[in-house]
Amino acid sequence: MSVRKLVTVFLGLAMCGGLGCAARPEACREGQVATLAAAPRHPVAGHHVRAHAHNDYEHERPLLDALDHRFYSVEADLYLNDGKLTVSHLNLPWDARRSLEQLYLEPLQARVDERGSVHGDGVPFTLWVDLKQGGRELVDTLHAVLEKYPMLTRIDGDEVHPGPVTVVLTGDAGGKQDFVSRYPQRRAVRDSNDYSPEDPPADSAWGYYALNWGDYLDSSGTGQLDAAQRARLACIVENAHARGRKVRFFGAPNHPDVWRVALEHGVDFLGADDLQGLDSFLEGAP
Repeated sequence: MSVRKLVTVFLGLAMCGGLGCAARPEACREGQVATLAAAPRHPVAGHHVRAHAHNDYEHERPLLDALDHRFYSVEADLYLNDGKLTVSHLNLPWDARRSLEQLYLEPLQARVDERGSVHGDGVPFTLWVDLKQGGRELVDTLHAVLEKYPMLTRIDGDEVHPGPVTVVLTGDAGGKQDFVSRYPQRRAVRDSNDYSPEDPPADSAWGYYALNWGDYLDSSGTGQLDAAQRARLACIVENAHARGRKVRFFGAPNHPDVWRVALEHGVDFLGADDLQGLDSFLEGAP
């Protein structure tokens, strides 16, 4: 076992106090036995349509490395510095080279203008914007910036007009809720980092889940799921899809065993820091 995995396992046990974790959030409706529904291959993009680059900006070539590995989803953490939208895991001073527009919006729009879609195959692309802070100034600045890019899915009240790229706001709960509430006409939707089997159907504001793997499934750090955990995963995916939402998990180990079980249960986004590893796995997946 690698040192990194040993540390992850230790932290998982420590969080549980060594005596077992607190009760997990409910996953299934009372009496529900979910049907296992494996993810189908996309007729054009294959299983790569589910490839998601976690903290994409940390790679040597943000966005471009993910595109070279045929990813259809990337994530960028966002701060507001001096009135500018900065992509970073930490709240660093403003740097034009790390702006949301320069790293993501401008190159994505250029590809769409040239090819009609990000990969030139007509398959939609997802840009997750992880709000690391909230506040009215960030919300207003982000709205103004996104309005400049016609490639983005547009929301007009209850109507959704799909575009080649959809921006999904994740992270700060207050910030993403303020964004969709303040702007009925906008170019982003939000997710929820909380799930309940009793959640209402999707609407034009909320169409995604981004859930902590350890909170809902395995907190040991190994990524291994027993039969009960697999049943929970099947319920989460089945209920989300029945309500018109897509699902991704964060905090899971970067390991083929995790990607395999996620694919077997129809999870919509398979997250990875190891772009080559997920690329190779998806290439060989049935």
